[in-house]
Amino acid sequence: MATREEALAAIAARLAAQVPTATVERARRAPVELENETLPRLVLAGTDWAADETAEPLIVHYTLSFAVTGYVVARSDLLTEQALGALHALVVAALSGWTPATAGLAVPVEEGAEFGLYDTEDSTKPAGDFTARFSMLCLSAIGNG
Repeated sequence: MATREEALAAIAARLAAQVPTATVERARRAPVELENETLPRLVLAGTDWAADETAEPLIVHYTLSFAVTGYVVARSDLLTEQALGALHALVVAALSGWTPATAGLAVPVEEGAEFGLYDTEDSTKPAGDFTARFSMLCLSAIGNG
């Protein structure tokens, strides 16, 4: 049976393995410094953890919601937008159809994404980010969530 931490650790490991061109981080609060950090970069953050104790006796069905934010920089605005799309596609491909090895974790499902280019006053280089939202079912014994 899976806990929230086991699920997030498995997701981070999957992203690092399947998107080796990007640095993968978890639970980052500080803004990404586009001028000083290695890009592309993916930041994984757990968002919601909702329980349904009525689904199965002695087992809690949790829905884990999480977000993956990707950061890129390129030589032009168009190349930045294209790089964002390509990085997002790699993230979705890494998580779609993947069943984690940890017992109790189901396949992640993408719920949507937002893309944006930074204004020139926010970055001297053409840069942008996307945030993709996902959810997944996690089964846990009562009291282990």
